[in-house]
Amino acid sequence: MSQVTSQVLSSERELSATGGYPAGMAHSDPPGSPDSTHRAGVFGGASWRLGTVSGIEITVDHTWVLIFGLVTVSLGTRLGAAHAEDWSPGVVWATALVASLLFFTSIVLHELGHSLVAQRVGVRVRSITLFVFGGLARLESEPRRPRDEILIALAGPLVSLVLAAAFSGIAGLFAGLAGDASGAPEVVAEASTWLARINLIVAIFNVVPGFPLDGGRVLRGVVWAATGSFARATRVAAASGSLFAYTLIGLGIFSVLFGRQLLGGLWLVFIGWFLLSAARATVGQMLIEQILEQVRVAHVLERNERAWVQGLARVGELVTRGVMQHGLRTFFVVDEREQLRGIVTLHELSQVSEDERSQTRVEEIMVPAEALATTSPDESCWDAFQRLSEWNVNQLPVLADGRLLGALTRERLLAVVQARLTLRT
Repeated sequence: MSQVTSQVLSSERELSATGGYPAGMAHSDPPGSPDSTHRAGVFGGASWRLGTVSGIEITVDHTWVLIFGLVTVSLGTRLGAAHAEDWSPGVVWATALVASLLFFTSIVLHELGHSLVAQRVGVRVRSITLFVFGGLARLESEPRRPRDEILIALAGPLVSLVLAAAFSGIAGLFAGLAGDASGAPEVVAEASTWLARINLIVAIFNVVPGFPLDGGRVLRGVVWAATGSFARATRVAAASGSLFAYTLIGLGIFSVLFGRQLLGGLWLVFIGWFLLSAARATVGQMLIEQILEQVRVAHVLERNERAWVQGLARVGELVTRGVMQHGLRTFFVVDEREQLRGIVTLHELSQVSEDERSQTRVEEIMVPAEALATTSPDESCWDAFQRLSEWNVNQLPVLADGRLLGALTRERLLAVVQARLTLRT
């Protein structure tokens, strides 16, 4: 269980609505704003920010490069074989590249369908990320009502169905112009036919009633409405998702052993494994939320006054006594009334050369309190944990009217969760 809790406490809440593939899961930046053009990806690597739509950040995970390349090469190879006589290699690969980009644009639109409906019902959406298994919308909280859960989940497949119909119409229109000497209508018709088909597959795959797919969220909403229990509904949807995941893994193994489809079979196994991990993590996250909602920050904050320093203190003193002697990594800058003025981490200390440490004051390099995420003693640990995730930091100063009481860390939250889960079992 500790593995599940550590995974969830280091990740954000995600809505899995993937483009024909499933979905999914933090390194810490220096304290500051949660916004960044280069942030942690789904699997902990790099991701890149493309822009925002309706306040929702659109990012690309580094693993997306792999699936984009595979889709482009696969489509280009198929088009090349089908049109070896009438299409030049340049036309084949240009068509494959453009169609692949349009496909992943369709995935973003699928996720925007979820996200815009989520915003409409009061659920904040942090970002949409393209990654190796398709698309991922990160929600800051679960929907408050079964109806909202169902509406959010259905929005994505509906967008994919609309796109499938639109591309099908475009294909039919240009197919009627196939006699054009330039050959352009045939190219557009071919690419549109593939896009119509793949968007239809996306819609069908995602309505499978297994968490974390859209159909699994619809199932959870229905069970939630019928039983009144969100926890029970989550367990039912996760169990259904696990069954579907095992089915995919079994089909993949069969394909490798008896169908001689090594790449396709391994891909099914990989997708099944990912779905299974996501379904299990969802149940673990639900348990963690239930536990942390019952605990106030005041009960678990840590107060280490060795880490409290005055702004006039010298950087050299912090390095010698705080870091070298006591192993501290973070220092809280306070005034004589213990009002928080800022924070200094190893990141800031490392920016000061050894020659300048004895002359440089802590207040000159600190991150000011106004730029920090904080929590209060009366806040629930679950709300504080969400802020840790949003700001991508490992600890929060705990303040009461600006006065520093201590700090709340991810490690402390993990210890609380592990202890309570142990007592439950």
